[in-house]
Amino acid sequence: MARDIRGWTPLPVAGRPTVSLAVATYDQGDELACLLYSLKAQTYPHWEAVVVHDGPGPLAREVVAKVGDPRVRLVETPERRGSYGHPWRELGIDACAGDYIGLTNGDNYYAPVYFEWMLHLLTTAPADLVYCDVVHSYARWAAVRSAPRKGEIDLGCWVARAGLVKTTPFSDHGHAGDGTFFEELLRKADRVLHIDRPLFVHN
Repeated sequence: MARDIRGWTPLPVAGRPTVSLAVATYDQGDELACLLYSLKAQTYPHWEAVVVHDGPGPLAREVVAKVGDPRVRLVETPERRGSYGHPWRELGIDACAGDYIGLTNGDNYYAPVYFEWMLHLLTTAPADLVYCDVVHSYARWAAVRSAPRKGEIDLGCWVARAGLVKTTPFSDHGHAGDGTFFEELLRKADRVLHIDRPLFVHN
């Protein structure tokens, strides 16, 4: 592991796999920086972030350059499409090279043991998909228990096998498109596990 945390016993991760996080962002500065620094603080070091900016993104370019981590890659699309960032999520997924993949938005952030805990269960249980609870801005920063169903899970609080994610189309570009995508993942997953800790912050 990259570093010690007081009171935390490191969890074994079998095989040292890589994990990719596909990040959809638009015109976010401090928010995107907060997300990327939360990734730099992860105890599990074998990760990459593919940041996809919806259209040309000079601000995102500046943030990524300032963070200065080779594990972070920026993709700028030729035009802005909106639609909650969904049209470009598949582009981010396609660019991910990790053994496991998660999705998020550029204004969220993570507890430093997020990747370690997710990958521990994914590799040692083993599981196809693991999700955790959320501290949610919509709930006035309360910890919210996630559930494996549309409307009760956040886009950014799960990680799954890359083969599962890459073979699932992101067909719904509406407000609940991330929930539709998750339902498709669940239909194809053999084993899904829950971490009953809020390791993810929806901002």
